Amino acid sequence: MRFMKKLFCTVQCAFYSRKAPGYFEYLALLFLFLVPFMTMMYGDTQAFVHYGVNFWKCMTQGGGLHNFYEYGNEMLAFYRENGIPGAYEVIYDFPVYIVLGIWGFPLWIVCGRFGIEETSNMWTMLYSKSIYLVALAIVAYLIYKICKNIGVEDLMGRWAAFLFLSSVLVFVEIGIAGQLDVLGMPFTLLAIFFFQKKQRWRFLLFFSIAVSFKQFPLFIFLPLIMLIEKNVLKIVRDTIAVFAVTALSGLPFPRGTEAMQVKDEVRGHFMEAFLGVKAPLYNSAVPVIVLLIGGICVWCYLRQIKDDKELEQYSVFIPVLSMFVLLISFDSNPYWFIHLAPFMAILMVYNSSRFSQLILFETVGMLCLILNQFGANYWVYESYWAKGMLLDKLLGYPENLITLERFCASTNLDEYYGVFFAGFVLCIGACLAISIPGKMKKSETVLVRPYVLLRLVLNAGISWIPGFLFVISHVISL
Repeated sequence: MRFMKKLFCTVQCAFYSRKAPGYFEYLALLFLFLVPFMTMMYGDTQAFVHYGVNFWKCMTQGGGLHNFYEYGNEMLAFYRENGIPGAYEVIYDFPVYIVLGIWGFPLWIVCGRFGIEETSNMWTMLYSKSIYLVALAIVAYLIYKICKNIGVEDLMGRWAAFLFLSSVLVFVEIGIAGQLDVLGMPFTLLAIFFFQKKQRWRFLLFFSIAVSFKQFPLFIFLPLIMLIEKNVLKIVRDTIAVFAVTALSGLPFPRGTEAMQVKDEVRGHFMEAFLGVKAPLYNSAVPVIVLLIGGICVWCYLRQIKDDKELEQYSVFIPVLSMFVLLISFDSNPYWFIHLAPFMAILMVYNSSRFSQLILFETVGMLCLILNQFGANYWVYESYWAKGMLLDKLLGYPENLITLERFCASTNLDEYYGVFFAGFVLCIGACLAISIPGKMKKSETVLVRPYVLLRLVLNAGISWIPGFLFVISHVISL
């Protein structure tokens, strides 16, 4: 009895400890994350495996890197004819493929040496997917550095990194969907880091690299540059500079080819969706995204920053506001919401005087978002993406698989997913409302661990749902 009481006291003391996250928390996080990471392989992620190998195949048997996009299209036709998964168009700007190619070099060597088709083996796919583990670690470290840079105490900076890694967006959009958006995040964070240090050309350089991966960082850059620069010609100059890496990386590839036409066509569909949600205005309809992002830019342009403290608060607030407004203002792909995760983590620890409220709203809001995505975009997170992965190897593929679509129909998620999205908007909106620059305050006496660990369990639990459906399919079949 005395032993049990002592054990309970020890656990209670550890649970309420004010120390930084330790080995136990990180081991628990890694285990919980590896469950969806090793059991799901979304179709897009399989395509990324091909991209890394084809980067090198193109140089040795496809006519050289200047022929990369054409070679990718030729391989696309081959994959489709032979029923090979991951048959998707080559549509990104070239820096994405450089990173995937560097990581894919050992895979190209091994697959070529042993005659392995890269998406036919669980271990080759997991190796390719493991690039996200490296990217996540780099992002977490940069979050910690940014927090230190803006006066957040070391303890809270370490919790910020943990908050990011344990975000439900990381569990679902990276662990399950395996999207490459995280690859460009280090450059966005470096750009913000140098923005805070007032090192303008480094700020521009890293935003230029970030935009060459995906254009989302542009909508953080525009408000930030207008916050510190009031000369219109210089704003135009710096905005053009941000597209420099994208423009230069496209120069080696000839225009007018079939591959480039496919790339441009996909980009055109994206722009249609991007500008598709419109608001009636006088005798026309205006894209909502232009009004909202334009409004943020005008607000920043009109602001006169008084001191360094106000500047750092805007550097924390604007990325969250811009990404939030951007992602709710058009019919975006669900996994793009990962762009919110690092900035929400920084916001929560910077405005630590409201930490308990922020983590409550963030947790509830993000869980609502994932339930919305399960109901509205179930095919991205379907239980059949477990085919060929760890659970399939251990248990076999069930005869009667319970799909996520079926689960959503039985729980009415397919009907009420809009309600959950409203919950997400309200909760993240509340986080922004209590974190307006000028109202944010740091606190040195914040209890973090119990909230973060509870959030970790909830986030991991919802990410396990597709895998759980795969397992329960076997139990029901017995």
